[in-house]
Amino acid sequence: MKIIDSLFLISGLQTFVISIVLLFFRSKKAKVNRYLGLFFVTLLVEFLLLYGFNVIKHPAIYYVPFRLDFLSMNFLFFYAAETSGIRIKNKFYYYIPAIFEFLFTSVFFIAVLQNPDLHTTLKNNNFFTITRVFASLYIMMLSFLIIRINIKHKKQLPDFYEITKFKSLNWLTIFCVICICFNLFANATRIFPEEKYLSVVSDSIYLLSLYYITIASLVQINIINIISPEEKKRTIAELEDTIKVIEEYMLETKAYLNPSISLKTFANDIKLPERLISKAINRIEHKNFNNYINYYRIEEFKKLLSMDRHKKFSISAIANEVGFNSRASFYKNFKDIVGVSPSIYAKKEKV
Repeated sequence: MKIIDSLFLISGLQTFVISIVLLFFRSKKAKVNRYLGLFFVTLLVEFLLLYGFNVIKHPAIYYVPFRLDFLSMNFLFFYAAETSGIRIKNKFYYYIPAIFEFLFTSVFFIAVLQNPDLHTTLKNNNFFTITRVFASLYIMMLSFLIIRINIKHKKQLPDFYEITKFKSLNWLTIFCVICICFNLFANATRIFPEEKYLSVVSDSIYLLSLYYITIASLVQINIINIISPEEKKRTIAELEDTIKVIEEYMLETKAYLNPSISLKTFANDIKLPERLISKAINRIEHKNFNNYINYYRIEEFKKLLSMDRHKKFSISAIANEVGFNSRASFYKNFKDIVGVSPSIYAKKEKV
């Protein structure tokens, strides 16, 4: 037995074990873990087919309608989506490509079973190359979608968990990147079939990526990182209420006029947790605390500049009055927020 065949056999046994563990292990995230389990089941079927290719000599084995190329990544997509609190309506639609794949290969399986010579004709007409290219495109498309979901999930984690270490889906993102690279590389081996080393590299990437996601899945099996849609709605509502409280306090007290204001001192004054204030400003206003304060200061500057009793003051003097203790900081923030320099804005106001 070749070394590569031995490695595939070991990986097949490993896939069988991880499938059982993920499907039947009891945890608080058992539902989403089952998607990972089903993903490994599809890989196990692939290993069984590889074994069949070596044992069964009838060409119909190459058309057995259990390739599942259009099914495997669906389960990873469902896993990522449900972990991120995304409810997928009409999941059945995602199974349609796999159903077509099954029906399509079933027709050729029966045809080649009855007429083995048809296999040579199909092979000469690049049947396998064409079907694999379509499968690769589908896998890469879903990989990109999963990566996008994972990035969104990582950004949302701090809103739902105090400690986010090990809770992100970075491991799945890495696997999807490997999938994309693997499929590009695998297609290269079909374009240059005479280069045997390409097949060895392709098989090596496949086995290493499988080993990686197996270990990562086991590590993640009991780590709670799910963002539920209901919790997401409650969190956004809470943040919107917090922003209202902050805005009312800011307008009432003009706390932004204090040049030494910080998140800590502001939190003490308003009697709200620092983390909640920072989260609310970041998620609802899409600013950090300093930018949020500077926005109020610049609005106050514009208001004072338009008043007759402040027209005799210099720009720097008004900037100091609204809380800026640095001329450079004021000019930079003013241009970033308003779009023009303070002097140009002042000239336009005088016209």
